[in-house]
Amino acid sequence: MNARHLAPAAALLVGAAALLTAADPPKLPPPAAGEIDFDADVRPILAAHCFKCHGPEKQKGGLRLDDRKAALAGGNSGVAIAPGKSADSPLIHAVAGTDPDAKMPPEGGTPLTPIQIGKLRAWIDRGAAWGTQTGPSPTGPAKSTHWSFQPIRRPTPPEIAKPDSPIRNAIDAFILARLVKEGVTPLPPADRATLVRRVSLDLTGLPPTPAEVDAFVADAAPDAYEKLVDHLLASPHYGERWGRHWLDAARYADSDGYEKDTGRPFAWRYREWVIRALNADLPFDRFTTEQLAGDLLPNATLDQKTATGFHRNTLTNKEGGADQEEFRVAACVDRVNTTGQVWLGLTVGCAQCHDHKYDPLSQREFYQFFAFFNSDRETDLPAPRPGEAEKLKVQQAAFDAEQAKLKAAVDAAKADKLPAAEITKREKARAAHAAKPPAASKVMTLAAGPPRPTHLMLRGDFLRKGVEVKAGTPAVLPSASPPVATGGLSSRLDLAKWITAPDNPLTARVTVNWVWAKFFGRGLVSTPEDFGTQGEKPSHPELLDWLGAEFQDPARCGWSMKKLHRLIVTSAAYRRSSDLTPALAARDPLNVLLARQSRLRLESEIVRDGALAASGLLNRTVGGPSVRPPQPAGISELTYAGAAKWAETAGPEKYKRGMYVWFQRTSPYPMLTTFDSPDSNVCVVRRERSNTPLQALTLLNDGVFVECAQALARRVLSEGKGGTDAEKVTRAFRHCVGRVPSAAERDRLVKLVGDFRTLVAANPAEAAKLVGLHKAEGVPTAEAAAWVALARTLLNLDEFVTRG
Repeated sequence: MNARHLAPAAALLVGAAALLTAADPPKLPPPAAGEIDFDADVRPILAAHCFKCHGPEKQKGGLRLDDRKAALAGGNSGVAIAPGKSADSPLIHAVAGTDPDAKMPPEGGTPLTPIQIGKLRAWIDRGAAWGTQTGPSPTGPAKSTHWSFQPIRRPTPPEIAKPDSPIRNAIDAFILARLVKEGVTPLPPADRATLVRRVSLDLTGLPPTPAEVDAFVADAAPDAYEKLVDHLLASPHYGERWGRHWLDAARYADSDGYEKDTGRPFAWRYREWVIRALNADLPFDRFTTEQLAGDLLPNATLDQKTATGFHRNTLTNKEGGADQEEFRVAACVDRVNTTGQVWLGLTVGCAQCHDHKYDPLSQREFYQFFAFFNSDRETDLPAPRPGEAEKLKVQQAAFDAEQAKLKAAVDAAKADKLPAAEITKREKARAAHAAKPPAASKVMTLAAGPPRPTHLMLRGDFLRKGVEVKAGTPAVLPSASPPVATGGLSSRLDLAKWITAPDNPLTARVTVNWVWAKFFGRGLVSTPEDFGTQGEKPSHPELLDWLGAEFQDPARCGWSMKKLHRLIVTSAAYRRSSDLTPALAARDPLNVLLARQSRLRLESEIVRDGALAASGLLNRTVGGPSVRPPQPAGISELTYAGAAKWAETAGPEKYKRGMYVWFQRTSPYPMLTTFDSPDSNVCVVRRERSNTPLQALTLLNDGVFVECAQALARRVLSEGKGGTDAEKVTRAFRHCVGRVPSAAERDRLVKLVGDFRTLVAANPAEAAKLVGLHKAEGVPTAEAAAWVALARTLLNLDEFVTRG
């Protein structure tokens, strides 16, 4: 290579060296010489450059530098100041910028000068002694003034001089006081037919029969309504209705989720527990404790362990090659987020990767909460159902016999020296059979596992461990007992006791608000998932606190959900008409002031239940495994490799209530999702309500609703031994919406039946298809088809899918 070629090469080497030199991290300035006084030399540097992000108001990264104890404790990443060793102190490297990713102050801040860094180094090298001045506030975050973090006080119900609406309990006093202040006149009570349908749907999720409507309308006793409410609260269907509400919060499903979405054949045992607990009116504090920590109660029963299935509803990833630790952590994170949202109404998940941007929740506190769940293990416990033990013996004997047969086939193949796709084929058949022995039913539970250290996860990354933390609760709320400092707070049972403690200001408020929203369509706090600073303020703060105090008070509701529900539904506010007058539409379109009731589109499961009830097909059996009713073709093929086959349930079981429909996370039952059922991947405390053309098409054409229309037509034609068209129309109408149709409605429907007769007479083949398998005995096909068409119309009425 000649000189001409050497010159460019040398230039390249020089350039590369220059680049390397430029990329070298800066060296630390030397420690300052001479005496260093903390108050005169160090505090001014920290105050000017550090306290904004690491002072009394904010502790970014968990680091606080205005207080000696906090400063020496360090932040989320660990110790920031190593007394006597400035070169080993992360604080010095941060202000010197040796690590571009951890440079302090951050972009936009004024960097420290070498002289200032030298002073900090000298101060640390000499022991990091603190001065005589104290910080502006004690260590730890200041208590928040936000309304939801303040103690619950029982306000005195206001007195209304001349109420223009009945005051049946304190609820009405609070609401009327606001209406008087706003100059709004409340609506009168709903008519009795509307009221019985409303309270029946709200307490049991089932519409009243025409006979039940008639009985209530005719009951002139002054306590007729209260007796009706007590009857509904005692119904076994109460637990189903409110259990379905709770399952939304519990993110219940019958499959694992993620790609493979394996089925969970015993998930329903937790659902069964919820229904039983609500029907028995298990006090809500106990209802909470058993779900969070039933396994940790003294002499815990199988039933109490079953309750911990609440936190087994997390997603589970069984894909090959998945990092199981990553998804174990994800499940724990979900348990933290769900617990925080359901009982505290806080978006604690926002603190997983950094301090919460709006609420006083630090990232360190998130992982202190995480520590309550970090050592748990998922355990499936044998739990035979009644009569199952004897069936299991028979199944085991048959299994053993088949295993012996398959083994003999393998032995014979070897003895006869058959070819090797044959011996292997028989061995595989035996192994496949052996892998599926009969087993008793199980329950999915949580159990305490070996203690596991909990580290803060930097940026929420499970691979980047920060400082170790112990189990604890947010400092902005009343501390748990025993306090973390004693080392006594560590288990989920401690957490449950803290959540249900009388001085916890959130649990009772959040719960009564959640309940209120189910009865009125909107909570007193319209953001039930967020009681933090970004959530809405309560529309009636005194009523919310009064309800919270009433709910907890041992002498009043004593955490009884049924007593709380009775209190609300017997109020005059609940009983009001839901008519939307022009004046109220203009003044209060969202019904914040509660001058009326709200008209609510029924939830997906209740829409299906109503159709089955009207048709007479509904199987009212309470509890049991999930069922697979008919669904449109092609749905289960959406699952991973079509693995989640939809084996349609046979017999009357397929007509069970919507809450029992098998919920496959990756291919949920389409009718439920069309009517806004949540996806069950995360906790939901407030369902969305949409109004789409697809819903009308589902009510008209979905196989289940067509069958309900066929059965409804048969029912109408079979009841009362015929009758006029007007009488039949009235019966059909009442089965669907409860009330008697007006003369105009009746006449219009009678005309519609006549139109349908003309239509089906011209299409006899289609008429036979429309009637299906539910043809009334002795009725001509064309006549039956006309009434099926009318039934389809009635099941598509807005009033049918609406709670008025």
